[in-house]
Parts: sequence; C-alpha cells; structure tokens
Amino acid sequence: MGDIKIKNMDIKTLRNILIKTKKYPGTKTVSPANVCNNGFPGNFNLSFTENEILNEFGQYIDIDHNFIYSKIQPVIRYDDFVENIIKQNENSYRYLGIFDLADVGGSISLMDKNKKEEISEFSIDSICSLLFNELGLDKKNLRISYFGGGNVTNVTQGKYILDYELPADESISYWTKHGIGDNQFIADYSRDTFLSLNIYGNHTPWGYRHEINYLYNGKLIDIATFERLDYRAIFSKDEILEEILPWQHSWSISAVGVERLLMIINGVNNITDLPHIKPLKDYIHKIAKVKNENSVTATTEALRVIHRVIADCKSYSSLGRRRREKFRTYCNTALGGFDELKIDFNQSNVMDLFSLNAKLQTYYPELKNSIKQATVELLEAQQRFRLDKSIKYRGVAQ
Repeated sequence: MGDIKIKNMDIKTLRNILIKTKKYPGTKTVSPANVCNNGFPGNFNLSFTENEILNEFGQYIDIDHNFIYSKIQPVIRYDDFVENIIKQNENSYRYLGIFDLADVGGSISLMDKNKKEEISEFSIDSICSLLFNELGLDKKNLRISYFGGGNVTNVTQGKYILDYELPADESISYWTKHGIGDNQFIADYSRDTFLSLNIYGNHTPWGYRHEINYLYNGKLIDIATFERLDYRAIFSKDEILEEILPWQHSWSISAVGVERLLMIINGVNNITDLPHIKPLKDYIHKIAKVKNENSVTATTEALRVIHRVIADCKSYSSLGRRRREKFRTYCNTALGGFDELKIDFNQSNVMDLFSLNAKLQTYYPELKNSIKQATVELLEAQQRFRLDKSIKYRGVAQ
C-alpha cells in the first residue's frame, strides 16, 4: 500500500517537489507561457508545450537542435468551465476554471531519432519516482490507458483516410518494471491514446499517449500523462493524408495535473477545497446573502480565471474577438454570481476578492501586481453588460 509522505500538503510544497524532480540532462527551466499565446489563437492556453515549441522552431515538425525544458504552466479550458462548472454534473468535483500542468522529467525534444526508447523510459521512470517514492501514492490504484493498435481510418473515425495499420504502443513495458500489473492497463483504440493532431493549421508529429488515472474514492481521476511522438504524417497540397513515416527526431514528455495530485494527497472530495482555493470560496460564501454552493463555486472559478487573464493579457481591449467572447463568459458568470448570491457589487468587494486570490498564490507575483486592473476590468464589464441589453447574466444550474 502507498503511504502519503506529507499530510495536508499545500501547493507551494508540491510545486517545490515538482521543481526538484530529476530532469533529463540538459533541461533548462523556463517561465510559464502567457495564457494568451500564439499556440492557441482564439483560445487561452490549453496545454503545455505548444508556445515554447513554436517560439523555438516556428513549427512542430522540423527541429534543428535539441530543446529540453521544464516549467509549471497555467491552463484555462473554456469548454470544461462551461460543461463542468457552470453546468454541474457528477464529475464537476474534479474540474477547475484554471489549473496548473507541470512536467516531471522535462519536455524532451531531441534531434536523434534513436533516442525514443531512452527518453520514454526516463519519462516513465520520472513519473513513477514522483508518484510512488516522493508522494507515496499506492501503485495498485494506478490505471493506464494506452493505444492498442489499429487502422488509421478507424482510429481517427474517418478524419484521416489511410489504409495503414498503426502498431500497438509497446512502451507500456516501462511501467511493468515499477510493479504495474497487467490488469492495470486499459487498451484504447482512439485518438485519446494515439495523438494525430493538426493544431490550428500546424502539422505535428504523431504518436502515443498514456492517460494515467488514479482510483480515488471509487472513481478514476486523470492525474498525469506520458507522450512520445514516433511518426510524421505526410499530406498532399490539398491536406489529404498520403502516408505515415517514422519521425526523424525524438520527443517525450511526462506531465502531471498539480491540483489533481494535491486533491488526492490531501484527501479532499472536491478540488475547490484545496488550500489555495477554498479560502476564496469560503469568503464569497461568507459575504453572500443568499447561499448557493454551485453559484459560489462558479463565481470563485470565474474570478480566478479573470485575474489570470488580466495578469497575463493586460486588458479586455487587448484580446482578439474570440478571446473576448470567452472572457465575457467568465465576467458574465462572476457578475451573475454577485447577483444570484446577493453580494454587493462594488469596487471594495471586488478588490478584496482579487487581493485574497493573489495572497493565496504568492508563487505567481503577477497576480498581486494586477489586482487593480482586474478590478477595473470587472467593473467595466458590468457597465458594458448594462448598456448591452442583449447580454444576460449567465445563471448557474440549480
């Protein structure tokens, strides 16, 4: 059985553990990407590697030098906010409006195509060392989804038409040396475990992904991922898939969801009850004249996203059209929460909330520096919505 090493861990402690995990030789630490970056035009930052790879190489396929780096990256997934936080469901307990992804052994991109197995083994070793040795999670609770092989047409559900049989992912063997049993592997035959991506018009290498789940309170929770890219997809000028070839480079990453891990370590039933979030939620509940847990949670997460977006992107006016549309949803939800909870909407209350959010995340000093601007943006959003009668406050599902 596992034995959690540190009870009641705070996020700073976990972040320090992640920063100090053994990295692949040559790894350099970089600052997290701005949540408004070129990797996700029209969206806020959705993942881990896109911004740095594009900035380094200008595209994803042809790299001309090794590039190995480490960071802890804020992620905002709009669809998760709408579907799992505004609309409450049985899985809402595990979702946040904004969360952190952290590499474990580094994001490893190498010129040498013969390094695939070496860096795959290193990445999986790093995850196991973190989960079992550093944190004390029970390896018997791990469940790993992997690609079981299949025809390209079937695997991509017709998105890419090609009569080519993709082999099963054999890198699951690197888990078995850490005591992961055969009954803990789940064969999958979809793009969830075979990455076949085209990111906003940019072709990427294709390859394998392990979804690393942990059995917690009777449910599987996705806590980490391992990815290795082995193939290059060749397209015609009309973007028709013509063939798949071995990729001439090596790439691997081991990454974890910081808050998901912290949720399990601390034994909380709802991810918003973590120590760097719950005080904000509790304060909103305290000043509310009407008590509604769903509205409190949605308001909390909307405010946390608004604060990060303004800290990184400076203002509503600096956002492009599609990002503005998404940002309005977060503002709309926060304002709707003030309305539903009967909280006085004034500069003092708004500034107090953003100040508390910054205090809870001192490892992101930019939040403290943007308290005033975030307050101004939400006050101005309320005025815009008053003037535009077509915009309604977004209510929270009861």
